[in-house]
Amino acid sequence: MKQPAEINRYWAERGRTYNTEERLTKDYHHLQESFLVDVIKLSGLAPQSILEIGCGFGRVTKVLSAEFSHCQITALDLSEDQLANARRYCGDCQNVVFHRHDLYSGEAFPGEQFNLAIATEVFLHHPGQAVRGFIKQIRDKAQWIASIDWCEEWQTPVSHHVWIHNYRALYKEAGLACASFVIPEKVDGKQQRLFLAGRTLPEGVRRLERVLGHHTRGATEPAWDSVTQTPRTSWPENWDAALRNAMTELDSVIPEEAAFILVDDGQWPVGDAFPTRRVLPFIERDGRWWGPPENDQAALQELERMRREGATYFAFAWPSFWWTEHYAQFSQHLRRAFPCVLENERLIVFDLTT
Repeated sequence: MKQPAEINRYWAERGRTYNTEERLTKDYHHLQESFLVDVIKLSGLAPQSILEIGCGFGRVTKVLSAEFSHCQITALDLSEDQLANARRYCGDCQNVVFHRHDLYSGEAFPGEQFNLAIATEVFLHHPGQAVRGFIKQIRDKAQWIASIDWCEEWQTPVSHHVWIHNYRALYKEAGLACASFVIPEKVDGKQQRLFLAGRTLPEGVRRLERVLGHHTRGATEPAWDSVTQTPRTSWPENWDAALRNAMTELDSVIPEEAAFILVDDGQWPVGDAFPTRRVLPFIERDGRWWGPPENDQAALQELERMRREGATYFAFAWPSFWWTEHYAQFSQHLRRAFPCVLENERLIVFDLTT
């Protein structure tokens, strides 16, 4: 096993050149960042102070600074070169301070206690015994830990500086409760998860895990029904073929220039698939998917708001068919108030114009 000095030497060298050179696509990084922010907000953690472990050149730091502008953020990295890059990249972020820190040193983290510690693709670069120690250090400094890492064995050879860990087991060993959320897109066939851990977790975290945690494409665990807590068996075996068919069906049933609501739990890569129509996520804030509604009443209020603003069709995609049971009153309202113009194993579509 590599020694700490070898691992630190590798990252010190890499820190001299690793800046905007990215191994993942820009779109995937945006997804990763927005997923992290959304889970923190929707789970009800409401941090006032954040400790970022391994900030690199500040990619995630800058997003956190903007999204949690009320928070004081302390960002750490081993590499002085990376810290210099981060200070430049985050130059206008008034709520961020940077410090050099060597996780292997055993030295205390700077600052007082934190609500939330965040480590994005950090633990995967260290062997299991080291990560056990890191988690215990962070546990004693922060109320909650959020980490994003690869969560399943790679089909290709693992890089010499990558380790795949069982994070649930590591957090449990440290005496922490853990919730996990599948990031809804694989990269080169490899899956990442967001883990939230703490001595105790708010009910909002558990609720969000029940709603989101098992309704994502590519999950390494079975997809589960959020109401009955039993394995879901109705998803199509050939996802890509079903998605193509569903896109064609939406294209045929929704008029051109229409604005339509698509409930897909952020699963479908809609992108520019409907250039002559406006696709609205549900629930949305500033055009972005904001997660599922808190309850039936919240869903009804959001529907009426979006209708007033021009939405004329409403579509459930199959990854969100669980809504019809979990939000039963909302689903019944749709069926009573609006004609269903398409219903099959892929889609349920309502005309909101009546």
